[in-house]
Amino acid sequence: MPGLIIIVLLAFFIFLVLPRMGAMVLAIVCLIALIAAGVNHYSMFSSEYSLSTWQYGLAAYTPWVVLGVSFVFIISALMFMVGSPETKAQMMNAASTPMEAIQEAVANSAAAMPPAATATNAVTATLNRAINSNPSAPVFGNANKKNNSKSPTLPGLGFKASNV
Repeated sequence: MPGLIIIVLLAFFIFLVLPRMGAMVLAIVCLIALIAAGVNHYSMFSSEYSLSTWQYGLAAYTPWVVLGVSFVFIISALMFMVGSPETKAQMMNAASTPMEAIQEAVANSAAAMPPAATATNAVTATLNRAINSNPSAPVFGNANKKNNSKSPTLPGLGFKASNV
């Protein structure tokens, strides 16, 4: 019976109270619940923590490390929600949305790339000049000029690779 009462009270709280709370209140309530869960866990399992070896003594601090990281994320999210528009613009590299910041970064990296003509070295440049100097010459062992101008037939399928 006590379990049923708890479920009914939680359902009442979840469906009627939580939707009317603001984001700031929900963040504070979650933070308090996280602290309470950490304290409860440590009080329940403190004897197991004391019986572990020295390596596991460090593992006892992991809930507090996670809690500290959670504090940092929550505080930064709250600062972002209630911060000034100038602060938000500085955080997103002076773009108004994260997508614009990404597009700006992509445009900057594309502008910094070297042109495609510089991608060849002396060997590939020599091969390209040799191939392009005599277009009627057989290329890659294809001695038949008639087949060189047509698209090859795909083996086993019986149709051409392209309409050219």
